[in-house]
Amino acid sequence: MESWSYIARRYPHIKHNIIVPLRIPPAEIYEAVLTYDSNDHELGEVREAVRIYSNDSIRDGVSLRIGGYIKERFEPAISISPSGLNFNLASSSKDGMIEKIFVQNLGGKTAKIISVKSSVDYLVPLSSELDLNLGEKNELQVLLLKEKAIEEIEEEETEEYIYLTIALPVKINK
Repeated sequence: MESWSYIARRYPHIKHNIIVPLRIPPAEIYEAVLTYDSNDHELGEVREAVRIYSNDSIRDGVSLRIGGYIKERFEPAISISPSGLNFNLASSSKDGMIEKIFVQNLGGKTAKIISVKSSVDYLVPLSSELDLNLGEKNELQVLLLKEKAIEEIEEEETEEYIYLTIALPVKINK
């Protein structure tokens, strides 16, 4: 008789919610959830079958077929919106103005922004780094020091930059 512990050893990439020994009274229903972890598998078609045996006199076993296609996993992808900021020195009487940029991780792993800097000292990012988990969206606030900007900007319009340094993992095997 194939037990759940045997299935876990034979198919380590199939996770389940079954606690052994499993006893299901007559006329009762139990929902077994199986999850297939494809992380360490090659790309392409997958077909597997798991047979579950029972002592039911009508049905002594059930076969579960797992099939699908493993495609490339998404690596971390960063979304930034809006793609730029606009400050208008004439429209505000405040000493400093804050605008927001939203940074979101659309990839499959944690993304790390290890440095947030400005090209000039009158633009001040209010965060110096960000860790973004899968799907997480964070707000990055940028402060414009109005008095300092007025002193330093000579043209009618100027363009400056916020720099994000993203850490990418590099694996080296020997």
